[in-house]
Amino acid sequence: MIDIWFGLTILLLLLALVFLLPAMRTARAGGSDDSKRTAIIELYRARTSELHDALDREAMGEKQVAQLEAEMARELLAARSGAPAAGPSRRGAGLLIGLALLVPLMAAGAYIWSERPGEVAFYREVVASHQGGVDAATVARITRQLKDWVQKHPEDLRSRYVLAQRLLVAGDIAGAVSAYRFVVEREPQAASVKAELAQALFFAGGSKITEEIRLLVKQVLESQPTDGTALGLAGIAAYEDKDYRQARDHWQSALQQLEHGSAAAEALAAGVARAEQALADNSKTALEPASSEALGGAAIRVQVSLSGEIAADSATPVYIYARSTDSPLPLAIVRLSAGQLPVEVVLDESRAMMPGRSIASVDSVQLVARLALHGDARPVAGDWQGTIESLSRENWGKAQSITIDREL
Repeated sequence: MIDIWFGLTILLLLLALVFLLPAMRTARAGGSDDSKRTAIIELYRARTSELHDALDREAMGEKQVAQLEAEMARELLAARSGAPAAGPSRRGAGLLIGLALLVPLMAAGAYIWSERPGEVAFYREVVASHQGGVDAATVARITRQLKDWVQKHPEDLRSRYVLAQRLLVAGDIAGAVSAYRFVVEREPQAASVKAELAQALFFAGGSKITEEIRLLVKQVLESQPTDGTALGLAGIAAYEDKDYRQARDHWQSALQQLEHGSAAAEALAAGVARAEQALADNSKTALEPASSEALGGAAIRVQVSLSGEIAADSATPVYIYARSTDSPLPLAIVRLSAGQLPVEVVLDESRAMMPGRSIASVDSVQLVARLALHGDARPVAGDWQGTIESLSRENWGKAQSITIDREL
């Protein structure tokens, strides 16, 4: 925003120069015209004197002298008729010069004395908080300021939308639902906002698909078939209906819309793998990990606990995964919450992110359990983590233990 104001100021200065230069030229031109008129008067006087001398010497007749005097008088009158214009031209040039300097100063003063500088600073804080560049206290303050702002400016739907997103991340699901509803009611064609409302309702209902969510998802996909949030919810709805093929297709389509390696992409890839496993064996629940014996030993049992020195909200995400030493992409991943710890999980092929790429394809893995304070599956400064740096295949049959106790 402040860059726009700088740009406008530069444009005003350029505009001032457009008026200023001609004004200065006019002033200079006025001075040169004065000199020209003075020279014509002096010439008139000299030629008149010469004509009278010629008449006295009888070199010229009275009639001829009278004609020449009349011609010179007309020239002098023409020169003098332009004299008053010089004064107004100078005054006009001065006025233009004054305006050229005053307009940019007035614009800068109006900006400084308005609320815009504060709004610019607040906007930059919001952007920084989205990038994880501020502490928790600042995040809470920004959220409070957003609440105050939308109360004073209810027509500012964009700010209310940003507030809804922040409330959802902060765990204020009811507040997020209310803010999303406010925007959707006034912008019913905003499909992406409608999809996020459906997602907030999903969380508010204990991760259950309701008829309202189904209706919202249907409306979004009718207008935006590639909306990742709506496709993810549609896959969950299909999975609940035991339509595993449809669930897999929806999740695969949603996966194509996401950044590779993001938390959402990892969750969807795991969902795709589960849907495919359910298709292959409907007698098993896709959420139930296969046993080590059934997978020929391609499974790792891990006991995960949180250090008693760490205080975290029970809803804070916890990612437990196995990855190869040459790639950061998990081969098997489980997403839980801090409230579920301590817990024992099994990392096997059913927890793979993508079919064909699982722990069965490697001989050694690194085990990671991370408390994601920012909700991102990727490591972020401030998260807490525990690891087993290297675990060879021959030790996979042994129960492993990880304590989350190291701050990143």
